[in-house]
Amino acid sequence: MPMGAGVGGRLSRRYCGTGARHLFNAMPPRRVGAAAARGEDCIGALPDDLLLHVLSFLPAHDAVRTCVLSRRWRQVWKSLRVLRFTKPQSWGSATKFNRFANSVLLFRSRAPLEELTFETYMYDAINPLLDKDQKNERVKYAQRWIMYALRHSVRVLRVLVNSRLSRPQLRPIPLLRLSEPLISQHLMTLELKSVVLTNNSMDFSSCPALKNLKIRDSKIWVHKISSQSLSRLSVKNCEFSGDICTQILAPNLSSLLLDVRSGRLPYFPSAVLLVKAYIRLDQYCRDCCWHSNFEHCAHDTCVDCYGNNDRSAKCVLLRGLCNAKNLELSVQFSVYIQNRAAAIFKRDMKLCPIFSNLKTLVLNGWAVACELDALICFLQHAPILEKITLQHNGLNYNVEMRESCSSIEKIALPEHLKLVEVRCQKIAENVHKFVDILNAYGITSDIINIVEMDG
Repeated sequence: MPMGAGVGGRLSRRYCGTGARHLFNAMPPRRVGAAAARGEDCIGALPDDLLLHVLSFLPAHDAVRTCVLSRRWRQVWKSLRVLRFTKPQSWGSATKFNRFANSVLLFRSRAPLEELTFETYMYDAINPLLDKDQKNERVKYAQRWIMYALRHSVRVLRVLVNSRLSRPQLRPIPLLRLSEPLISQHLMTLELKSVVLTNNSMDFSSCPALKNLKIRDSKIWVHKISSQSLSRLSVKNCEFSGDICTQILAPNLSSLLLDVRSGRLPYFPSAVLLVKAYIRLDQYCRDCCWHSNFEHCAHDTCVDCYGNNDRSAKCVLLRGLCNAKNLELSVQFSVYIQNRAAAIFKRDMKLCPIFSNLKTLVLNGWAVACELDALICFLQHAPILEKITLQHNGLNYNVEMRESCSSIEKIALPEHLKLVEVRCQKIAENVHKFVDILNAYGITSDIINIVEMDG
């Protein structure tokens, strides 16, 4: 059953003790202020609306504590429209934290929710055997809390699953799996952290007010991310399926951050109304053929020759971004990455459509590793481009430069191009060779600016 429909997620009183007075017996102690000790209650004289506004800035455990201040405060927290269940570690166990969250949701009034944010108790994989019994407890009620929020007309929903590994360079472990679509006429912002998204969970056709979607440290194993109303999409440090080519169907998207850790790149079947786009690829993206030096092998049954359903060699990623005004393409550089992620951008740049609105272009970390022919081809498809930034995060790798620039044909540059900025951590000989090649293509030195970055 889709989330937000039905009553399957109702909270039971068996999680909550016998009454509200026992709700917070296990709550971590807090010092009592001097004014409170003297019995003064200046804030309590304010109207309820102002009190609720003040309490909305507090985490849930602090907001609920106010019920002990005086009879005036006893019922105020129950009408809170903003609930943030944060700092779960202070409870000492996932069971105690979950009992508190369940109790708050049970005893509060039926007032609509503006925002519900909940973090889960941290799962620490340093000693997974010691933590085995508590692992499932961390997300035991997460889907119930989501359904509660949707039934109470929540506008902002943040589901933040906490996990960490023994080594910082390793990725968080997604513990919560979501497979059903959300249903809400009111939801405007959704943020998900460390979840596994499958089936139709990213179909937002039943969320007509959704504007902002943020997903991070997650696994996205869906065929499509679809929303007619979505305007801002942020996918950060996420893993896509190695077998499914996820479609992004969001025609009104204006801002995009797409940070792909691994798997097949998502693609846009049609152009979106973008103003700003940031695309970053990690070293495990699969949209390149292994059989022909990361070029197309020309075999119509090869599943690695890009992510097109029709197996055709056409631009996929950049094709949907052709309306962008500001575009940044980034790759985490390594010797291994040089023939993989850069190859994806190179192919797309050679096949891209006209970027009729593009004014600023940033190429971060891979421009030198990628053949300049692809960049030059891209420039010829951006007629009103004003500024290019080529940022090199270290130049300790071998770059094949043409020994002679005499054979390079000059191109017709965008007539509005005013600045080509080359940013690097150290101005080395190959940077000057790179600039010489830009000169040979017709990009004159008077618009080229070399900037040495710190560190």
